[in-house]
Amino acid sequence: SKQGFERMWKASPRAAILSCRCRSRWLRSFASTSATSSSPAAAPTRRQLQLIAIRSAIPMVGFGFMDNLVMIQAGEAIDMSIGVTFGLSTLTAAGFGQCISDVAGYTCGGIVDSVVTKLNIPHHGLSPSQLDLRKVRIVGTIGGCLGVVAGCLLGMTSLLFMDTTRADKAKRAKELTSIFESVMDEGHTLVNAERATLWLIDEEKDGMLWSRVATGTKKVFCLSRNEGIAGHCAQTGRIINTPDAYADSRFSPQIDVQFGYKTKSLLSTPIKDSRGKVIGVIQMVNKNENGKDGVFNENDEKLTTMLSSHVAAFLRIVSD
Repeated sequence: SKQGFERMWKASPRAAILSCRCRSRWLRSFASTSATSSSPAAAPTRRQLQLIAIRSAIPMVGFGFMDNLVMIQAGEAIDMSIGVTFGLSTLTAAGFGQCISDVAGYTCGGIVDSVVTKLNIPHHGLSPSQLDLRKVRIVGTIGGCLGVVAGCLLGMTSLLFMDTTRADKAKRAKELTSIFESVMDEGHTLVNAERATLWLIDEEKDGMLWSRVATGTKKVFCLSRNEGIAGHCAQTGRIINTPDAYADSRFSPQIDVQFGYKTKSLLSTPIKDSRGKVIGVIQMVNKNENGKDGVFNENDEKLTTMLSSHVAAFLRIVSD
């Protein structure tokens, strides 16, 4: 007030002058702030919008690349290890890989930010009020989305150097081994045979017959589809009951030579899928009747036919 100012002037003219100056500055600042807040923010230039998009996209390229790369590599490692051991699905392994990828992204986020900072990307020069414009926010969001997509696609390039079917093959091989062992270890006892062999047809190798397990052995061996009695059985799709193997011209003795064994009687039964296509052969080797050599009979043929249908069902489950 005027009276207060007069009292201040009488007490100290200098203090009165300083008080007037402070009040004048405050009024000017208030007027400037009011004018700024009431006036709309200036529209950003096209160059500024481009810089906003670039500065939003580049960090996301790094995050997307690291996220996908870690997820793919971790998921593959999990799929090939505990996935094969415990029979986990590929989708489950991918889920575990994503968890590891998220942890890696959280812990290594500072590295990406540091690398982006060293790129010295030009600053857009926008004020806080301009950054809050709807157009600027939309451009920043689009830039970030495009960056994430580009980074993820770059991370997926690692798939070009990986065997993406390796885990599925390993799981299938383990399941097949389990089928071989469980079926064949018990299969030969159905007909009182010394051994049983399960042959499967590999269509990727010109229909070659291969066996992972024979009763009493743990080796893998192969036959061409037109070789031996097993090959003839696979070609014709018919049961072949051979009382004397070495008297049959179709018999191939190379397996006996390789494993130090002598085949006498032999019963070969085709394994057929639901369409009637031959996918393998079961062979019962050396009929044993009360400790003596025997020959397989019609009842044995029925039992092995029933066994082959069960094996076909197991193989269909594994293939699916």
